Amino acid sequence: MVYLLFALFIILLIFFWVLNLIGLPGNWLIVVLSLLWMLFGPEQYDITWLTIAVLIGLAALGEAIEFGTSVVGTKKMGGSSRGATLSVIGSVIGGIAGAILGLPIPIPLVGSLIGSLFFASLGAFIGAFIGEKWIGKSNPDSVKISTAAFLGRLFGTLGKLIIGSTMVVVAIIANFI
Repeated sequence: MVYLLFALFIILLIFFWVLNLIGLPGNWLIVVLSLLWMLFGPEQYDITWLTIAVLIGLAALGEAIEFGTSVVGTKKMGGSSRGATLSVIGSVIGGIAGAILGLPIPIPLVGSLIGSLFFASLGAFIGAFIGEKWIGKSNPDSVKISTAAFLGRLFGTLGKLIIGSTMVVVAIIANFI
């Protein structure tokens, strides 16, 4: 039974990591799951408060990377608050659509990951473009800002995924130290 619980713990860690692709707070769910595991999990496996603190620090770093590359990059190119907001909304919608549209790619899980990442970035582009046109910016300016939103979302999500994968490894290894 203990091995089954540990396997479920690992499956949930990976599932929460994947949620980062569609703009949901997967890294923070990894922290919550690890905290619950520490408090209520089997005694054979033990996560410490130090591990929880490390996971919180990593989750905060992941958010900083994602925010820094997407919204700040968009604003630096002259984007408006409306464009940045619609960029975030578009990226969530695009990430969900991409997870579904990526299913036909014949490599399990990889298709949805690629689809989510690409379509979340595309959604950020479309959202930023709509936001910038809404306030009256020209097409070239809107495209320039939207391209920054696309690249910011792409690299921000990649950075957050790298941090999230590190969190998954830390949460698993911490059970054996």
